[in-house]
Amino acid sequence: MPHPVTKPEILAALESNAATITELFAAVPDARLLAGDSDHWSPAHHLVHLTRTSLAIQRGVRSNSLPTHSTARSRTYADVRDAAAAALTAAPKERMLEMGRVVVVEPDSRREDLVSAFIAASAELRSAAAGWDEQTLDRHAMKHPLLGELTVREMLFFCVFHERHHAKSVRALLERVSGSARA
Repeated sequence: MPHPVTKPEILAALESNAATITELFAAVPDARLLAGDSDHWSPAHHLVHLTRTSLAIQRGVRSNSLPTHSTARSRTYADVRDAAAAALTAAPKERMLEMGRVVVVEPDSRREDLVSAFIAASAELRSAAAGWDEQTLDRHAMKHPLLGELTVREMLFFCVFHERHHAKSVRALLERVSGSARA
């Protein structure tokens, strides 16, 4: 999928991500869904994390008190993606834990509930973002714990990247597990 630029493209990317993630988690074997802990995430940990992230960003986007961004200019999706990847790679594990990276998944969690919560959070985020016009996406700021001040557009770019990153991580996890089962 091409990099999003405009609000409609961002919303389409988030919707596409939601569909991809829903399909991915429908295919996760039952035995793998919850097999993990806060240090070694299961697919369910990734999904709960994505749900929490969408909810947090949605609350910010719905806020009527976002400050003005210092430059009122957004970087490109690729620039935000690269900055996020570099920041995540450079962040010490302790910092990630401080930021709330600790995700607890209850052992009796049901796939349907986890997926439904993500679908709802994703839809709420898209609904919140839909109310913004192109200019105000660049004018207002949100704070990211690693990236610092972002425009609202940049935060939405981050969300698109973040969801894709976690979907890729879950696919890699499932491939490693199925590869080691064959060995």
